[in-house]
This record gives sequence, structure tokens and C-alpha cells, in this order.
Amino acid sequence: MRLSGIRYIYEARLGSKAVLAQECFALLGIAVGVALLFASQVSSASLTRAVTQLNSQLIGNAQVQLMARGPEGMNAGLLQKAMRVPGVEIALPVLERQVNVIGPSGERSVDLIGIEPHAMRAGGVLLRRFSARQLSAQRAIALPAPLAQEIGAGALVAIKLQVGAKLEETLVGATLQASEIDELVHSPVALASLSYAQRLTGMPEKVSRIFVRYDPSRASEARAGLARLAAAAHANLVPGTFDSRLFAVAVSPESKSEQLFSGISALVGFMFALNAMLITVPSRRKLIADVRPHGATRWMTVQILLFDALVLGVLACGLGLVLGDVLSLAVFHSSPGYLAFAFPVGNSRIITWQSVALAAGAGMAAAIVGVLWPLHEIIGRPLQARSAFAHKRARSATQLGAGVLCLSFTTFTLFADTRIAVIGNVTLLLALVFLLPLLFDRLLSLFEWLSQALDGIGSALAITELRTPQTRVRSLAIAATAAVAVFGVVEFQGTQSDLNRGLDTSARQLDANADVWVIPRGRSSLQTTVAFEPQGRAHTLAALTGVGRVSAYRGSFFDWGARRLWVIAPPSSVQRPIPRSELLSGRMQLATARLRRGGWAVLSKALAEERHLHVGQTFTLPAPDPQTLRVAGLTTNLGWPPGAIILNAADYARGWPSGEPSAYMLDVEPGVSPAMVADLARRALAGTGLTAETAAQRARRHYALAAAGLARLTQIRILVLIASILAIVGAMAAMIWQRRGLISSMKCHGFREAVLWRWLLCESAVLLAAGSFIGAVFGLYAQLLGSHFLATVTGFPIVFSVEGVAAISSFALVTAIAVTMIAIPGYLAVRVPPRTVRPAY
Repeated sequence: MRLSGIRYIYEARLGSKAVLAQECFALLGIAVGVALLFASQVSSASLTRAVTQLNSQLIGNAQVQLMARGPEGMNAGLLQKAMRVPGVEIALPVLERQVNVIGPSGERSVDLIGIEPHAMRAGGVLLRRFSARQLSAQRAIALPAPLAQEIGAGALVAIKLQVGAKLEETLVGATLQASEIDELVHSPVALASLSYAQRLTGMPEKVSRIFVRYDPSRASEARAGLARLAAAAHANLVPGTFDSRLFAVAVSPESKSEQLFSGISALVGFMFALNAMLITVPSRRKLIADVRPHGATRWMTVQILLFDALVLGVLACGLGLVLGDVLSLAVFHSSPGYLAFAFPVGNSRIITWQSVALAAGAGMAAAIVGVLWPLHEIIGRPLQARSAFAHKRARSATQLGAGVLCLSFTTFTLFADTRIAVIGNVTLLLALVFLLPLLFDRLLSLFEWLSQALDGIGSALAITELRTPQTRVRSLAIAATAAVAVFGVVEFQGTQSDLNRGLDTSARQLDANADVWVIPRGRSSLQTTVAFEPQGRAHTLAALTGVGRVSAYRGSFFDWGARRLWVIAPPSSVQRPIPRSELLSGRMQLATARLRRGGWAVLSKALAEERHLHVGQTFTLPAPDPQTLRVAGLTTNLGWPPGAIILNAADYARGWPSGEPSAYMLDVEPGVSPAMVADLARRALAGTGLTAETAAQRARRHYALAAAGLARLTQIRILVLIASILAIVGAMAAMIWQRRGLISSMKCHGFREAVLWRWLLCESAVLLAAGSFIGAVFGLYAQLLGSHFLATVTGFPIVFSVEGVAAISSFALVTAIAVTMIAIPGYLAVRVPPRTVRPAY
């Protein structure tokens, strides 16, 4: 069939206002699904780019690096020794330290990077984008322009740099634009010359890492020499891109959880798009019935429909990508702040071709499937009457069998291997789709029984119309849209609540070990990994009124293999050094006693499994001074994705020679208010970089941080809710528009506008309530699957529960909002003038 003929039929069909309106609603439905899918994919693709870009632009073509094992760094004399290794061509020293920059109108935790200006040409792209003069000033630092603006600073503006407990005055020598450092302009970094960074941090003659480039033809000789040098200096020899690998492991739990929820969002988006197309099935059934008697073959009919799908799909995908980009800018705009404690995580937004292709492909697939749907009814037996009862019975049996099979597989994944939760969610959603017609019929029968008791004309008309065979596909599509929407919202909200409670419980149990905490200022103090010089502050704090005991708490981040671990070293006097709800293996009383005695450590389960360690087994901890310890117990990751290690404070002091505390823990005397002691401590520490907070205040900060870490899941849930309401309203509006001819005919038979309006509202409410109820039930099951997936794969502490309140609220919210929004289109529809000719479905 010629393209001109296909186009003629398409244009003639769009000449009908009713068909044009249906196509517009279908286009909107597909666009909403594409937007949801695209925005969720962009969120998961953007997270790792900041660290990867910083690492690649900093190292240039360096193959390996010598890396210090602790925040104390390593002797800068190692640089000359590295240069003398046979085969080494260039060695680039770098000093890194987590600091707090304090400007006139704000403060921000950043990664201070000290670089040797004269070696910039040997480094990566980052170091070649601006002149050495910008770094060579001995008393100035360079900041990315957005960060400088955030703290109210600019070029030649004086700011303060907090390093541990010290406050240092410095000058912003340059603000770096995107033209100079590309996407790194969104990363929380500060650049300075190596010598100035060493002076600011109080680390003279120290470096954190040395990037090395060697002659490839002498690779074996160079690597062997560097390995001997690293072993003698108690440093690590790792690949040049090692930071990218570390961050990939750290972000893996977040990525896996986002992959799960993005995958579910993709399914939800595809179902929205498909259901939007299924609403137009009656009009396309009529189109096929019109063209077949006029000589259109099966292939011609398919061509006509495929042209329809192509036009609709392309327009909808284009609109959906634009809408998804807007949603991505408006909703997915934050990065997980908890990872910024150990990595320079930015908030850049990355759009990959895979995200575009996946969203557009799903939209086109929905358009094609929806357009071709009537073929299975008409092409197979064109224009022939069928045995409706036998066909319906066979179809119901098939749907029931397929639904039970899918539900059984989901149950299998829950008990056998929750790591394939994405597949389990797919089969659970398919079970919902297969079983929805049967469940919908049962709920419709229940409503019919209730309507008989109420004896309402509107409800009777609604039942009659919902049972009409010609509109069954359309009705089920709308019910499925509501079901899928509530399914996604309930699963997201329930799983997030379980995770949030688990993280909150873990943090509160760690915080409860002291009545008052004395810590460095800034957000990084929540992890208590920033060490500071004591300078006799313990005696000052012990002399405060109401203080019973002052204990030094130690902690830091530590790289072991591909994991940047959180090392926790509370004093032996702590009552519960191990959070009681987080111990997975070992006996709490015995593990606590062993930890206090020394020579024992508690490891995260994921770390122990990676190292093939079990309770009671001996291992060597590769600290700056390696320690031989035994495993006292296994825990969750305590909310830090790569994992955690709990040590005795004395063991930590032996492994990390500086022995500097990262916090002071104050126990108040009986009857004394912790808030009063915290206030006295803040006054005593005025003018320093330290502050004080009660355990309750600290718990609230931890809760806020956990909420920020889960912000992406909240954003996805809100996006699904918004998209679902838009999709439902669009579908219902399309259905109401299609009823205008029927309404005109019914008005000729004496039906009043008020009765017809109640009929439309009643029918809409039944469709949405039935679909939402079914979606809520399946969503609770999906929550159970999702929570077990996160506990198994991510190692996060999770408190399992059944979010009945979330299910009920989502069910009520989606139904109420959608019915309210379609009340106006329904009212406008019933005001059409009476007409005696009733158009076909």
C-alpha cells in the first residue's frame, strides 16, 4: 500500500474531533510514561560521574599511585625515592584533606587538594585548564564558582578554612568556571599549591598520594620497584584510577537500590504508556472494521496501524523526553550527602544516550502494542461472530494460570534469592496484570450488590456500562493504570520507610553512647572521622560543671582492598560499643567483652564475606601500622555503604600512630541536663573549630542525613505519584470524551444532567477504587520483596514492617485526587446537546 494512501486514511480519521481528542490523550499518556522512565534513568546515571571525572582529570596518564593508608599521609621524601625507581618517568605529589570552608554567608565541607604547580603539565586535564599562577600564590586557594557563590565568596575574598579544630585565614585566589574544569565545576573541591596546603593542614613534609607514570616497556621493573617502596613505607600501590573503583564500591548499594526503583519506574512508565494506548482500542477496532470490507488485506491493515503508531510514538516520545528533562532538573537535583564525607561527590546531571534510547524505545513499544492490540480479535477471524462464553472462559483460565505462575516465581525470588528482585518485581507486576480482570470482576460484583441496596440510578448506569463488552479493554486499561500507580507508590514508600527506620535506629544507638559529643564543626562531623589535635581540651571539658567523665573517641576512613571503610573506635568505657540491633553473627555479650579486652574487631558482614572471615578467625588489618586481630562479630554496614569496622580505642591508637581523637564523649552527672552541659562546652570552645551537641541533637542530624541520603528514592516516589495522577486523569478524560455521543443519546431518553454526571463520577470512582485497591495489595507484597532485596544486597540496616498506612493512604490519595480532577471534565461532558443517533463504541 502506498504511503500517500496510508496518509490519506490517517488524515481522514483525524478529521473527526472525537478521534483527534482520543489521540491527544493517548499521546499525553505515552509522554508521561516516557518522562517518568527517562527522568529516573538520568538520576541513576549521574551519581558516579563527579568522582570519576575528578579522578581521570587529576591523574592524566599516570598508571599507578602510591597512596597513604591513613589521613596522616606519608613522608614527602617518598617522592624522590619513587623518581629513582628504574622506569619511572614522572611522579606527581598530591595532598588531600577533608576541610570545611567558611565564607561570609555559608560553609561547605570540601576536599582540599594540594598540587605542586611546577608539575601541573605532567598531570591530567584538570591541572592544564588554568595557569600555574592561579595555584602558585602561597596564601590563596581556588574554588569552583558555584561553591564560592554558595558560601558568599569570590576572587580575593577572605574566608576561613577549618581543618579539624583549627581555623585558618586564607584568600580565594581564583574562582574556577566550567570553561576551565568542565563538569567538575559542580564538585566540592578546593585547590591550592602543595606547600600552602601542607601549611594549612599542619602536615609539613607530608603527602597523601604520589601519581606515577612509567615507561610501558619497563612496566614490570617499575611496578616491582614501586611495590618494594610501598611495602617499606607502609603505603598502598594501587592503579591510578583507584578512586573511581573505590567510589564504585561505595555507591554500589545506592546504585543497586536505584536500579531496582528505576527499573520499577520503567515498568510503571511503560504500563502508563501502554494503558493510554489501550483506551483507544475501540476507535481502532472501528477503523479496522471500516477498511476491511473495502478490500484492505491483513498486511495493508497492519501498515495503516503501524503508520498510526509511528506518528503517535514519535510525537509522544519527543514530548516525553522534553517533559522528562524538565522533571529531571526540577526533581533529581541533589546528590547523596553522606558519601561527600569521603568522596568529592558533585551534583552534576549526566544524560547518556542509553537513557534516551531506553525511554524512547519503551514509548515506541507501547505505541505499537497499543495500536496493534485489536488485531488479535479482528485479523484472526475478521468480522465473524464468535462464541463469547467459550472464549471468555478459556481466556479467564489462561489469565488465572499465568497470574498464579508469575506470583509463584515472585515468591520463589523472595525466599530463594532476593538479589534478582527486579525480575521478581517484573513477574509480580505481570501477575497483577493477569489477575486484574478476574479481581476487577469480583470487586465489580461486590459494588453491584451494594448499588442494589442503595438503589441509585447513577450507580446502576455505571454497572451496566462497566459490563459492556465493547468497552471492557478500555475499562481494564484505566483500572490497570490506577493499580500500577498505587503499586509503585506503595512499594517505594514502604521500602523507604523500612530503610529509614533501620538507619535511624543504627545511628541513635551509636549516638546514645555519650550524653554530649564534642566534635569539629560542619556536616562531616556526623561520621566522626575528622581528627584534631587535643591541645589539652580534655582537661577543659572535664572541669565544666556537670561533666562526670570525658573520653576520647577515634575514627577515620580507611582503604582496604576496594572498600573505603568507616573505622569506629569508641573507648572501652562505652556501655554498648556495638549497636544491639545491628549484630548479625556472634553473641552480643561475648563480642562486647572481647572488643573491650582488645585484640578483637567487629566487621561488616559484606566485608567479612569478601575476605572469607568468620567469627573467631584471625586476620591482619593493613592499617598504617598493621595489626593482627580476631573477628568478634559481624554487623550490618551501619549505614555506611562500603562497610565498617569497630575497634577498641587502644587498638586504633596502635594502628594509627597519630592517636588524635575525632570526638570527645562527655557523660554528665546524674540529674544534670545534657543540654546545659552542651551549652557550657560550646562557650568553652568558642573561637575554635569545635562545637558540642547532645545525643538527641546528634540523632536529629543523623535522621536528616539519612533522609537526604534517601532523597532520590523520595523523588522517584513523588515522580511516580505525579505521573500516575496525570496518566489516570488523561485516561479518564479520554473515556469521558468518548462518552459524549452516548450522553447525547441518553439525554433524548429523559436522563437529567445531574443523573448523568453522578453516573460518570460513580463509574470513575469504581474504576479507580478497584484498581487502586488491587495495586495496594500487590504493592505491599512488592515492599516485602524490595526491603529484603536492600537488606541482602546493600547490607543496610533495615527494620521490616508492613506499611498498611502507606497502602491505605496511597489508595485513598490517588482515588480521591483523580476523581476530583475529572469532576470538571465530567460536568462539561454532560452538557452536550441531545442527539438521537448514538455513535458506535
